[in-house]
Amino acid sequence: MKHMKTVVAALALTTVLCLSANSFAATVNFNGTGSSAAFNTFALAAYQATSVSGACGTHIWTKKSGGSGIDSRSVSIPAQTGNLWVIWDAPTTPAVVCAYLSVDSVEGTRLFFAVPRATLSVLFASGTTGDNLVPSLTDEALDSGALAALQANSTFNSGVGDIRPEDALFATTRALATLTTNRSGLGYGPGPIGTSIKSPFSTKTSDVVNFALTGVDPISGQTVPSYAVTNVGAQVELVFVNTNDTTSTGLGNSAFNNVDRFVLARIFNGSSTRTRDLIPGGVSLGSAGIHVMQREPMSGTMNVMEFSVFRNAEIASSQEIGVNPTVDNPLNQTYTSGGTRQRVIGTGEMTSEVSATTNAIGYAFWSTGNFSKVLTNTKYLTVDGVDPLFANYTAGAIPSCTIPCPSVVSLTHVLDGSYPIWNILRVSTAKPAPASVTNLITAAQAFAVSHSPDFVPIASMNVFRSHYTQSSKSGVNGHKAGTTEAGGDEGGAVLTVEADNDNVTDTGKEITGLKQ
Repeated sequence: MKHMKTVVAALALTTVLCLSANSFAATVNFNGTGSSAAFNTFALAAYQATSVSGACGTHIWTKKSGGSGIDSRSVSIPAQTGNLWVIWDAPTTPAVVCAYLSVDSVEGTRLFFAVPRATLSVLFASGTTGDNLVPSLTDEALDSGALAALQANSTFNSGVGDIRPEDALFATTRALATLTTNRSGLGYGPGPIGTSIKSPFSTKTSDVVNFALTGVDPISGQTVPSYAVTNVGAQVELVFVNTNDTTSTGLGNSAFNNVDRFVLARIFNGSSTRTRDLIPGGVSLGSAGIHVMQREPMSGTMNVMEFSVFRNAEIASSQEIGVNPTVDNPLNQTYTSGGTRQRVIGTGEMTSEVSATTNAIGYAFWSTGNFSKVLTNTKYLTVDGVDPLFANYTAGAIPSCTIPCPSVVSLTHVLDGSYPIWNILRVSTAKPAPASVTNLITAAQAFAVSHSPDFVPIASMNVFRSHYTQSSKSGVNGHKAGTTEAGGDEGGAVLTVEADNDNVTDTGKEITGLKQ
């Protein structure tokens, strides 16, 4: 009997070891978090046979609020919940698994740079049906093997942002700083763990939590490891409006097709509150209040808009003017004109609320997925007469895409830099960057050319934004041989790459420190 017990125990141990080996056999090639702008393109690039470099497999599960990023530096830091995709190569015992959690760019950057690095928590059990969040792909139920692999290898290996890490850290310290009249500080502190920024439309929040790029972590005190940043491509922000009201005062009228940057700044800082304030000759129109939707300070989308337009050197304003966290959290202001100014959290809430609110105006990064559900009652505007999607403006209809749709937009004025609101999508990783991540980035860049033009691959860009000192990092454009890109570039002056190369040849220096 004793021998039998020993045999049974040995068999049980062998079973456990085999199960454990199966659970840990899968390699998690990509476990990223950050910008919603990358959600669809990265999924489409990953959703290919693993014989394609950078691919993860042909099985996918997506879920609204499907996962959370867990920053374990303090129990006081809330979990960051967002939409999730998981892709794997074979049922039950996959060899390759990839995942992406969509949160704010700044939050995604912080989750990656936190020491210890944050982890992914999948909020649903295996077998749960998906929500088909990626256009043209059909979900399967969440695979048990893929889930086990992510549970065993939950640490994020990539932080994906619409802005550089230096700009993301600056956004955090600005939000935590004491409220100032000119909004150099926004009053959501004190740090290192600040006040959650709320939405008036939902229970969503955006959390202001400090981190570091070098030295020691401000919460854990542990040493921050070295990192690498890989540029993916240039993405463009649309200013878009609700088109339900087609009367002479409504934004659905064809007269509303452009907005100048100074006017846009007044609309978003609360100085101008009527639809007719957008266009010349509006005095002849009746008065209708405009409903302004603005993003949270932890959003890369918000910061690109803020420093490309509102807070640039020429306009020197802010969409946060008139916002006081002690009374405006959530932000939900009403004007005597009947207009409003409200805060939305996340791109999904931005597009859905603009779509649901007559005479609403907002902004979001273009992607076929971001705008796929609001095509019938929204349109985009040119800014300073320049079209963000095409060579020429034709009524502002947001194009639909059934993948593949490589020519659905041309992004002409992103390529030439004349449209003012664009920035580079980046991926932060360990240094050197893991090959599995860089391979996926390469696949996404190719996919943006062949299937879904959500961004311009970095190799196609002939213009760049001048870098400048940000978060104690000196500006380096990265064009001079032997240099590594560094510093901030949101709102940096747009210059040609050739001009910078020639300046290096002529003077030995890059053109840095210039802002719009």
